[in-house]
Amino acid sequence: MDIQTVVVGALEENCYILTHNGEAAVIDPGAQADVIIKKIEESKAKIKMILLTHGHFDHIGAVSALARYSGAPVYIHTQDAEMLRDNSKNLGFTMMEEVEPYSGEIPLFGGEVLFLGGEEIKVHHTPGHSKGCVCYECGENLFGGDLLFRGSIGKFDRSELRTHMNSLKYIMDNFDDCIKVYPGHGEATTIGEERVSNPYILHHIRTDN
Repeated sequence: MDIQTVVVGALEENCYILTHNGEAAVIDPGAQADVIIKKIEESKAKIKMILLTHGHFDHIGAVSALARYSGAPVYIHTQDAEMLRDNSKNLGFTMMEEVEPYSGEIPLFGGEVLFLGGEEIKVHHTPGHSKGCVCYECGENLFGGDLLFRGSIGKFDRSELRTHMNSLKYIMDNFDDCIKVYPGHGEATTIGEERVSNPYILHHIRTDN
């Protein structure tokens, strides 16, 4: 499995391109579709799927253009699906960012297993940053969107604090220290590193499995 990180948009969002056996999955194409497409063409892989960790504008801005280019299906959790078509729900309106709407997504619920070139991609529902946040597990890699950052976590509504922390506890309880976490913004980290150094993990949830 080859993993490329393409940093796109004003908020420097991490779009990930996974390629395996000639097939590609694009995770969170947030902006600059032309840049993402060029990287995929260089890899000579065919886009099989577009995977969204959640529906905020900085993670979905290039979805319509990429789907139009590739014909690949777009996967998003059912609780975030409306964000693909509503610029107020995806927060684009607040940030004065216009997102081209997209319809025809394949809804996720959590627990699904997708396949890329024969490699499993497991879907984990991890709400908190948004109601429909998911993480994608592929081998020893976890693509977590804005759930967990290196030394921090994604923003959340105060009413969703417990939900967010429950999702953090879920990944700490269910993934080994060696698992590499690819966040929506910033540098990659590992479960082990965050277990012993992330203040939100240390002070808000139990990490002694």
